[in-house]
Amino acid sequence: MAYFNHAFCKSFLVDSVAGSAVATQDLTAGQIGVAQGDWSAVPPKAIPAAALQKNLFYIAQGSFMPKDKVGTHGGYQESVKSKGINPRYITRLWSSVCQNAQASTVTINVDETCAPCGDLFYLRVDVKGSPALRFLNHNAYAIGDSSGSAALNNNLPGICCVDGQEFLDPAVALAKAAGMLLEDPIITPFVREGQGATALSITSGGTGYSGATGVATTGGTGSGLTVDTVDTAGVLTTVVINDPGSGYTDGDVLTVTGGGGNATVTVTVGALGITVTVGGTPTVYSIEQVLDGTYTPSTDPVTDQVTAALTLEGAYVDTQFGDCSFDTRDFYEKEPVQLFASILDETGDPCNECGSTTRTEGVMAQTQGETVLREVLLHERYLQSPYHQGAKDSMRMNEIEGFDAIKEAVDRTVLYKVYYIQHSIPRLNNPTGTFDNDQYVYQFFVPCLDATGAVNPVIADMDDMFGDIANLCNSPYGNPITFDTNVDAL
Repeated sequence: MAYFNHAFCKSFLVDSVAGSAVATQDLTAGQIGVAQGDWSAVPPKAIPAAALQKNLFYIAQGSFMPKDKVGTHGGYQESVKSKGINPRYITRLWSSVCQNAQASTVTINVDETCAPCGDLFYLRVDVKGSPALRFLNHNAYAIGDSSGSAALNNNLPGICCVDGQEFLDPAVALAKAAGMLLEDPIITPFVREGQGATALSITSGGTGYSGATGVATTGGTGSGLTVDTVDTAGVLTTVVINDPGSGYTDGDVLTVTGGGGNATVTVTVGALGITVTVGGTPTVYSIEQVLDGTYTPSTDPVTDQVTAALTLEGAYVDTQFGDCSFDTRDFYEKEPVQLFASILDETGDPCNECGSTTRTEGVMAQTQGETVLREVLLHERYLQSPYHQGAKDSMRMNEIEGFDAIKEAVDRTVLYKVYYIQHSIPRLNNPTGTFDNDQYVYQFFVPCLDATGAVNPVIADMDDMFGDIANLCNSPYGNPITFDTNVDAL
């Protein structure tokens, strides 16, 4: 019988790293360790080469199943183990990033001469990516202009040019064109006005602060939010938005820098898509505010030095399924929409004489709990451990066989950092001459954050463990492997 290449993958759920001299049968659920021939879990750097059984070591994890009921002699609790790993044949060690989802954005910058009176200002937005293709079977685009839509064409002051006026206020032209775009049913499901912080509430006043202007914040899903603060005896009593930033999620909790570093605020997010700069001073408005009279348009934008920048976001929808409907075959988005924008002239050709556009790429989160759960269950299937789905009694069967414990061990609402070991063992007994080997990848999933929202300390332990494995490969085996960090997940 001829041998052929074999690719194998196995997943581990990690919630802690074992210290030395912990027997594998004593590993708690989710606890991981490196084992040698006597099946005690020890740090890799503590394994002398002479002690390795046939130059192999193993990785073991405490099982989440209270009893393994799969197989002929079911009923025993067993740890989850890797194959024997020979340091000579490890070909790669790497880890992924903890990356939040980032929506694609486009920003359209226009100056004071972009909307001459008597002419229309045109704006085009293209939507590309798998969500649009699944919804429409094709990529989509829409064009808006400064005449506005029926809903926006409400004859508010400043919408039309007055006698002697040469240029329409660029903020008004942008707001009218964007409002028309966002009402187009083709792209409405995929595009929204840029979002920013509209209000803050103090969660904790902290200690050691002094009132200041333009104080930076950290945390949350966005960036760029700065605040003006007032304190009483070092405790923040007032926090006002200085710069609303972008990319935040409603309810994000941010830390105010400075002082003791322990003051926090909760963010309320709303539409804030247009930044209007008058005489060098920027102010942020929503499209509605530009058109409802909150903003006072200029009748001479050249003299007043008025410029405007509009930001639009690609809709990011993180599809998840409740436990009652969970099925590994359910589709969930794996790619965000990508936005492209251009300013057009009246013939429909791109026009860059009075403005410009910039964009940021949409990025998916790495790695979502939804993905982790599917990976773990898939690799259990490789081991012929069934996960029942699609039948009316599947929930009961999974409960009986213990698979509910695995499903509950994965938090599908959080992100995971993933560590990988790629191991390739050549075979030497193949008389056919066909190149053959056993290549497999071990995946180790670690939540990016702990229960308090801080960086999970297990990540540092895993970094040390993988660094030690790399050292073990290099010396005494002469296998020059480096541990690569912050690589995209598989």
